[in-house]
Amino acid sequence: DPTQSLLGQGWGVDHVGVAVRNLDEAQHAYEQLGFKVGKGGHFPGGISNCIVSFQNKSYLELLSVSGSAAITQADASYIADFVKKHEGAMFLGINVSSARAAADYLKARNFDVKGPDPGSIMKEGEATPPPPMWYRVVTADKPAAGKQSFTLPIFLIEYVYAGWGEKSRAEGLMEHPNTAMSIHAVWFAAHDLDAQLRGLQDAGLRASQSLEAKFLGAHGREVKAGQGVLLLLESSKKHGLLAKYLSDQMGGIIGLSVEVSDLSKARQLAEYGTGRKLETYKGIYGISFLLPPDVTHGVWMEMFQPAEHLH
Repeated sequence: DPTQSLLGQGWGVDHVGVAVRNLDEAQHAYEQLGFKVGKGGHFPGGISNCIVSFQNKSYLELLSVSGSAAITQADASYIADFVKKHEGAMFLGINVSSARAAADYLKARNFDVKGPDPGSIMKEGEATPPPPMWYRVVTADKPAAGKQSFTLPIFLIEYVYAGWGEKSRAEGLMEHPNTAMSIHAVWFAAHDLDAQLRGLQDAGLRASQSLEAKFLGAHGREVKAGQGVLLLLESSKKHGLLAKYLSDQMGGIIGLSVEVSDLSKARQLAEYGTGRKLETYKGIYGISFLLPPDVTHGVWMEMFQPAEHLH
């Protein structure tokens, strides 16, 4: 299985980073939707985060650049520039069991690879980063002639310390009032679906079913990545939501499908938290309702309960 060659024993879809202007406001908004939001930390260069952890080790990372800190790192200036225009999802991290093996695997398939590069996060009061907590592999934004890269905002990550999930679980941070369990699908707005699909397949990921997202005016394909799915969407309607999104920006992550164990509870909390009526519909993965970007700080969020789990 070539996917195993890229992911090894990694679990695939791992975390989505959502860039926000004000971390406290975003944390409050997510708590209003029924999520538990765990304390994060800060990175060199002025980035701070907080985390929504799920039972399958996937998580949402809310990220912000502190106005008071000097922006000294490329990542921080990228986030700062992004939120000047809009808030929203910036990237997907895909978990692999060996960053080195994944980098070698991609190089052998003619990808222009950078890394593995170490990274770590500082807790409150810490001024210098601790030893590496993870290793990250990316492909070049502008690959060398004849080389290829992921044209989607994704990277590969290997965690050095495996106990984070257990710590979050022990602290009750995975028990969400809205019963959220995992990030199942990450929706990518694709300018050229066939080319982007080919790149993922060349990296050993497997495409599966074709589908439609009518409310976005889009059709697309699923690509399996371990425990989750990358959903590549292309505009099928000239004046649809996806066409508008693509006219405003280069493409990227437009939405997420989050699995819950009790849809009525999730909907009740979201309606209470937003003061809106949220209709259910038959989605790709089960009965669903949809949270619009203005309540999630920039990302469409479909909450669904798989048919086999309906009571």
